[in-house]
Amino acid sequence: MSAPAAAVSPAANLRRRSREALAALAVQYLLGMAANLIGEPESTFVIVVDTIIVILHILIAIGLVVVSIRVLLAARAADVGQRLALWGLIVIVVTFLAGVLTISFGSDWASYVMAAGFLVAAALYAGTFLASYRPETAAPQT
Repeated sequence: MSAPAAAVSPAANLRRRSREALAALAVQYLLGMAANLIGEPESTFVIVVDTIIVILHILIAIGLVVVSIRVLLAARAADVGQRLALWGLIVIVVTFLAGVLTISFGSDWASYVMAAGFLVAAALYAGTFLASYRPETAAPQT
């Protein structure tokens, strides 16, 4: 038999979830920029590539909502960075809705909100990552 795995501390879990959010935001940014660079595709191959990029962008956006919830739960468990994580979730949801408006109506303003949401969310999740390093109070020794 193998020994049971060591329990992960709440702070370490918050760091992991924050890294997940930041990594997903980075991939999301790159996919969004790729979609913008392609613009209005004309050839069949480029249309297929653009469609794949947009579908991946949508799937990662859904994943970001899930990861945002997980960061909030991890922040609550660690008892640090809760306000940052809550605002991160709010910003991700607003950014997701802006993405829906961008795809549905081609709104340039909604696209701008997505870009601003990316920046704010990245700053908030960098904050939760750093908050996870807050020194824990030592238990009183008897």
